[in-house]
Parts: sequence; C-alpha cells; structure tokens
Amino acid sequence: MTIKEIKYKAEKNFKRIELRDDVYGFQILPDAKFIKGISQKEIDQLQLRFGFDFPWDYREMLLIFSNIETNLISINPEDKSDIEYAHENFFHQYPEDYEKSRWLINEINENKFEAESVLSGAGFDVSKIVGYIPMYNHRALVVFEDKYLSPVISVWGADIILFGNNLREYLKNELLRI
Repeated sequence: MTIKEIKYKAEKNFKRIELRDDVYGFQILPDAKFIKGISQKEIDQLQLRFGFDFPWDYREMLLIFSNIETNLISINPEDKSDIEYAHENFFHQYPEDYEKSRWLINEINENKFEAESVLSGAGFDVSKIVGYIPMYNHRALVVFEDKYLSPVISVWGADIILFGNNLREYLKNELLRI
C-alpha cells in the first residue's frame, strides 16, 4: 500500500470515527484533516537541519502531507461529565518542532543498547544507522544509510518496540487502526 493510499483510507476512517466513553486518554474527533505536503526545497532544508538524508518513504510522505490537524477529546470512563478537549498536530511539525522533539533523541541515546537490540533482532544492521526523526509522541523513524529502509520504533525509556518495519507499515498501524 502506498502512502497516498494510506492517506486516502485514513481520510475515510476519520469520517467514521465513533467516540467511546470507556477508553482512557485522548481520541481523535472525526474532523481530522491532512495538512498539505511541503516542497522538495523545504525537504532539502530539513535534511540540512537534521544533518542526514531522509528515507525515500519519509520524503514521499512529506510531499503528500506534512501533518494531520486534529481535535481531540478525552472522556473519563469513571465520570462521563469529566471531558477535556485539545487541538494539536498529530506529527511533529518541522522545522518548528525541531528543538521541542529533541528529548526523544536523547531518550533513544540513553537507551541505545535496547534500541539497537530491538532493531538488530528485526534484521536491521544497526552499524548503518545515521540518525532518528521523532514522528509522534514516543515514535521515531530510524534513518539508515540505505534510504529504502525506514523502520519506526516506539520508545518509553528502556521499553522499546518496533512499531513498524517501515514507514508505510507504521502509518497503517497508527492511522488505519483508529
């Protein structure tokens, strides 16, 4: 499935979202919208900022869409009148969020052994990692010398899992399960 196809299916999914009052945490409201992609020149500038070339899938994603604008709701299952609302972008928005997202890079570096164990266990050659791109919350795209590789890990301290063998798989996991 291409990134365009994932976007198309996710847009349809967003319209069918049904709120649940038995779930803790924020849920996306049905009015989520994809934000227009950025230009090739802007991608090139971001690569300079990060200090490495991006994987092909990530470049494609940024050309198609740069983010998802979301309105969120949290309904306390124990007290249905306890409702919170939030408005945010789903992914980190670069270059604006570059400094704000550095905490995740630091967390990965502090738990490098665990991150590399997860990735090598999945068949990736960790000696070829050139960097990380924080994507969303605790998720980071792992950048390799081979630009056809784009695994995504989820990092919570030393608790690190592979969240997608590639960016497309990650986007399906994150956007089509809603």
